[in-house]
Amino acid sequence: MEQPLFRKWRLPWRHRMQPSSRGHRELSQEVVQKAVSLGASLAGIADADALGASPSHRAQPVRWPPGARSAIVLALAHPPQQLQLDCWDGQPGGTPGNRRLIRSASALVRWLRQRHGTAVRIMPYQIEQGGVFLKDAAVLAGLGVMGRNNLVVTPEFGPRIRLRVILATAPLAPTGPLADFSPCEGCPEFCRRACPQDAFRSGRYDQRCCLCQMWGDENGATSNEDGSISYCRICEMACPVGA
Repeated sequence: MEQPLFRKWRLPWRHRMQPSSRGHRELSQEVVQKAVSLGASLAGIADADALGASPSHRAQPVRWPPGARSAIVLALAHPPQQLQLDCWDGQPGGTPGNRRLIRSASALVRWLRQRHGTAVRIMPYQIEQGGVFLKDAAVLAGLGVMGRNNLVVTPEFGPRIRLRVILATAPLAPTGPLADFSPCEGCPEFCRRACPQDAFRSGRYDQRCCLCQMWGDENGATSNEDGSISYCRICEMACPVGA
């Protein structure tokens, strides 16, 4: 029996139209260009089946609406000069940066429906609410590669990005993964050395260390005058890629 989360999605996905007759690759390029014109810093396409077979999804399977063929991945740069983009302020959407991503994704959804008759769905951010693993999606879409800091490292912005995913019924041509991009090879691991919690002390990423840092941030260590919270981004800022 389907869970309630997916039951409410049944109608929009059942009554889907076929995409236009353009070639999949041409349509994919058009979608990426449109996403950037609507405010995304980067955009790419991942095959939905390949995403479902990615390491994170194999370890923790996630169900999404039937009929999904493509994952459209949007990234928004969060540069050091705009720290406020990532401040959690208690408003809907969590942060100013995520709200910008939501607006861009919503505009892209409207365009895809009106221009190409494609059924699309913005995925929740949280896995627990039915979302997808964003980092896996970004790597498969060719936005970047997994870095030694356990973050997606992009050529343009390093790891200083935030992500959202849209699932589409159209079989768009994948834009990744990237080839010939190995930013961590030969790097003295500035990110790991800068981590205040030494989250890689065992040689592997320990999420509990980041959670411990987050609890400290929430308890006032990095709260701002307006009440928003600036969570730790030290490993992001230490990365020289895209700086």
